[in-house]
Amino acid sequence: MTYLRWMYPIMSVYKQEAEFPMVEAGTTLGLGGLYVKPGVEPTQLPSPPAPKLLGPFESLIRFSGLDCHKLRKESIRSVKGIMSAVIAVIILIIMVVQVFTYMGIEDKPFTVGWAESTVYAFMALQALISAIAVICWTRENFVSQFEDTLSRLRTMRLSTSQSIDDYTNFHRKAAVMIVPIFAVILSTSFYSSVTNRYQLNDSSTFYSESIVHQFSPFIDFIGCLASSLAIVIYVTVNTALNREIKHFNKELTNSARFQQLTLPQVLNNYSKRHSDLIQLTRFVNQHLSKYGGIVPFFSLTAFVNVAYIVGSFKESLDPVMYVLLNGYMLISMGITIAGLSPLVKVQNNIQETAEILMHDDVLQTCGDDQMHHTYRVTLDRCLHSNSKLAFLNAFPVDSNCFNRIMFFVPNISAAMILYRLSHPNL
Repeated sequence: MTYLRWMYPIMSVYKQEAEFPMVEAGTTLGLGGLYVKPGVEPTQLPSPPAPKLLGPFESLIRFSGLDCHKLRKESIRSVKGIMSAVIAVIILIIMVVQVFTYMGIEDKPFTVGWAESTVYAFMALQALISAIAVICWTRENFVSQFEDTLSRLRTMRLSTSQSIDDYTNFHRKAAVMIVPIFAVILSTSFYSSVTNRYQLNDSSTFYSESIVHQFSPFIDFIGCLASSLAIVIYVTVNTALNREIKHFNKELTNSARFQQLTLPQVLNNYSKRHSDLIQLTRFVNQHLSKYGGIVPFFSLTAFVNVAYIVGSFKESLDPVMYVLLNGYMLISMGITIAGLSPLVKVQNNIQETAEILMHDDVLQTCGDDQMHHTYRVTLDRCLHSNSKLAFLNAFPVDSNCFNRIMFFVPNISAAMILYRLSHPNL
């Protein structure tokens, strides 16, 4: 009976000659590196070397002043550890002073000064949270831990792929995508300094007389650097996780197609691998919640206010500031999408795993009680595991949550514009 159970899936493949090509024992049966031989357990191909996820950005982090890997217990009392702590504290103090300076500006609600100060305050807040996130990630050695776990998962693959582990093109795209952050924010700072325009319509001259205004280009450069590095780390880790889950689904689909999931060893390997992927997703969410749960809210608030300015005060803006504020609108929405979209892709891929299992009729009707139990455990893990990162620790992010945010937020700006038009004396 055992022999017939092992041979049935292979014989069923031979019966499908009209749909699939004839294969012989000892071939991969569409499983990439998984070899199925009569009477022999499946074997795996050796895994290629682990990729360095951050690539050239790793050096940028090291020289940014936000690299605090020397602050761990074993090296915190060293000279480098003390220097890292001092530099990080100075950077955070500078950014905190900028945030409180913007928040200290007073103006009437719904005026251009009120909206503009809100934009800069919340963009400064997201830069501050980004800096804290990078400091925490480097201190906790988060990326290295993720790379080690990912390397172990890669040894469980059934096939190798060079494209899935090649991040060269991704690094190039990331470098291009962070350029607008520097271009828009620094251009605004330098334009303010050159024209002596204080941007905020501050009648009390609170901002124009503060030290923050004098050093705003330097402070904004630090903020741009922190925002860019946080986005790169955040998106890179989620991209690597998405690639691994997507590759898992591809191999699972091939195994289901050739009815290999009815082999006990194959199904057990998939179940163990899937459990590790879910645990890795929870590990990533635990560390990224410092960024993903807060920063999109700040960038969304900035977007709402800058869209309100562009829509309500276009006539009173000079052409340069009009262009720069439109740039602020684009980068604030870009930071929001970068903070939420990768989480949506992770959940979509996890949901795809559940759909592959639910649509496998052969596995569902398998008479082996132990295999049916493994099947149910794997399916329940997809459907009920707490693998979602919560936005503001209140709204688990998936495609529905993302779509609601993208629908309601622009309408908040529209409502503010309508209120401003109905109250022309503001």
